[in-house]
Amino acid sequence: KGTDMRRVMVSEHKKQPDGKWKLEEIGEATFHGFGVDYEEFDSGPGNFSTAIIELADGTVKNVPVKNVRFLPAD
Repeated sequence: KGTDMRRVMVSEHKKQPDGKWKLEEIGEATFHGFGVDYEEFDSGPGNFSTAIIELADGTVKNVPVKNVRFLPAD
């Protein structure tokens, strides 16, 4: 049968009219695996876990795991 890929709901932080940031769902995607990314700070890099996802248009993104929610299997 091959590897079953899981559907996920992806969110991202969007700036609101009042200037605050809010995590909002942007759509479904296919989960391919986990990854790692980093952000530079004055004290050095800070690593964080990511999810490698594929959007409906074929675009692949590496997003923070906190921005992904697994959807129930069909």
